[in-house]
Amino acid sequence: MKKSIIILSIIIFAFTSQAQTKDSTVNSLLWKISGKGIEQSSYIFGTIHIIPKEDFFFTDVMKEKFKTCKKLILEIDINLSLNEKIDAAKQMILPDGKSLSDYMNDEDFTKFKTYLLDSLGIKESSFNRMQKIKPMFSSALIINDLIGKSKTYEEELNKLAKKNKMPTEGLETLQFQMDLVNKISIEDQVKMLTADDLNENPLDSYNKMLKFYKSQNLDSLKILMDEDDSMIEISEDFLKNRNADWIPKIEKLIRESPVFIAVGAGHLAGKDGVLNLLKENGYTITPVK
Repeated sequence: MKKSIIILSIIIFAFTSQAQTKDSTVNSLLWKISGKGIEQSSYIFGTIHIIPKEDFFFTDVMKEKFKTCKKLILEIDINLSLNEKIDAAKQMILPDGKSLSDYMNDEDFTKFKTYLLDSLGIKESSFNRMQKIKPMFSSALIINDLIGKSKTYEEELNKLAKKNKMPTEGLETLQFQMDLVNKISIEDQVKMLTADDLNENPLDSYNKMLKFYKSQNLDSLKILMDEDDSMIEISEDFLKNRNADWIPKIEKLIRESPVFIAVGAGHLAGKDGVLNLLKENGYTITPVK
């Protein structure tokens, strides 16, 4: 079953999981990292990157554990300079002044436009912006438009870090993430964006995903996301390899001081997930409820 608009709206900050681990049956988004000689425990938290404002939650227990840490670690440090923001915005734009319509035949473009504007009720201003940027990014506009007022965990945790005078750091750079997206041809990005059944509303799939997230059920998220065909070809770059690359960085960080790590929830689960990789490296991983 394809849910490509949903997948694309979150894939840059991947929100999927792979084969299960025994501990993933425990419903939790927050996990304590201890053992292997580290003096103070660190914590790792699974985020969803687009969430309706009214559904955002960060419990008292989560806040308590956050305050025990000395540094906030995100996938990327979102405290970017003005030049970095400008450069990122430029890289999101389709090349050579092209628009989405340049990568589709007239009939398919008209059907897709009608689907977005008439069937989904996407704002025309959002559609006009979407036409000019790469599909891997434009899909997030669709979900944001359907959701309405939203929050991101990265921004909220960053605010909390500033309040607590905690420095922030990224496991990877924004440019690294941009390069991942650019490895996928524009043509393939368009295929992923337009692969959904034009009689379905992607918000239905999103709400199902949100339900599992709010219940902190990683296994159900895995099952839901594994149904998407479009993940197969890109999961190694966007998930498995990134998880493996993060482990030595995480190990260095947790040995220096207690840190609060927040990454896409799907990075936590599975044989190749961060939780299992840390366990294989000798750490004790404990769910926090």
